[in-house]
Amino acid sequence: MYKFLTKNGQALAFGLGVLITIIFLVMVLAGVGEFSALPEEEQDQTTIFNFGLSGAIFLTVVAALAMVGFGLMQVASDFKGSMKGILGFGFLLVVFFVTYSTASGDATPYIQGAIDKFEETGAVFTSNNLKFISGGISTSIALVAIAAAAFIFAEVRNLFK
Repeated sequence: MYKFLTKNGQALAFGLGVLITIIFLVMVLAGVGEFSALPEEEQDQTTIFNFGLSGAIFLTVVAALAMVGFGLMQVASDFKGSMKGILGFGFLLVVFFVTYSTASGDATPYIQGAIDKFEETGAVFTSNNLKFISGGISTSIALVAIAAAAFIFAEVRNLFK
C-alpha cells in the first residue's frame, strides 16, 4: 500500500479533487437558473452548494486522517529518525501553552463588537474561548518572528562560510 501511494498518491488525490469539482460544477450550473430566480432572502436556504461543501469537508477529513496515520506509522517505524519532528511538535505545544497562559481573556471594545455580532446568531463566547484565540494568534506571531530570525541567522552564517 505504501509503495502504491508513494507512486500514485498525488495523482489519485488530484484526480479525486478534480472529480468532486466537476460534479459540483455540474450540479451548480444545472441549478443556477432556479437559484437566481429565488428571492434574495430565500437564497441562503438552497441546497445547491451542499455537495461542494460536503466534498471539501470530506477531502479535508481524509487528508487529516492520512496525515495523522502516516505520521504515526513513520514514528512507529523509525522512532529515532522522528525525534526532530517530535521535538518540533513539542516546541509548538510549549509556545502555545505559554501564550495561552499569558492571555488575559478580556475582550477589548473592538473585539466585543465582533463578539456581539456572533452572539446574535447564538454563538457563546467565554473567557477561555478568548484565551484560546489569543493564544493561537500569539503563537502564530511568535512562530513568524522565530522563522524570520532563523532566516536572518542562516543568511548571516552563509556569508561567513
